[in-house]
Amino acid sequence: MKNLLLIIALSFCSFVNAQIGNKKDWAIIGSIICTRLELTIMNDKSFLSFGPKIPLNENNYVSLRGHFNWWDTPERKFIVIPELDYFYKVADFKEKSMITNLYTGAGITPYAVSPKFGIVFYHFISAESGYNIEYEPYKYFSTSGFRFSLGFNLVF
Repeated sequence: MKNLLLIIALSFCSFVNAQIGNKKDWAIIGSIICTRLELTIMNDKSFLSFGPKIPLNENNYVSLRGHFNWWDTPERKFIVIPELDYFYKVADFKEKSMITNLYTGAGITPYAVSPKFGIVFYHFISAESGYNIEYEPYKYFSTSGFRFSLGFNLVF
């Protein structure tokens, strides 16, 4: 079943690429649907984070992601904390470099705001750190404190 789903996904990507035709157009579509899958650690809780990163222009990005947790708190079965992020690409390095770019930004959740700094390795691995400043207490646990995430860009 997994092989069948993989074949269908690859075929779908090929058909979409054939319909678009132009590599530049395909790069724009790919960057719009660029999705990050991350493990995010906020204070003493860990989350599986998932969401798209949408380019505004060459150096500015907006991201909307959800932080999912269903294992850290026994009284709550499933936790989702949405986050809206803004990123600015500070530096862009050559293609052959291990570190491809550096970025800074800020994110806001319903409970905290967090300035961040991140590094992208080989275009698809990202490491991000920041500090959550809580402005409204979350009733299950504190969201203030240091945060770190390690993620993968799934498309590009």
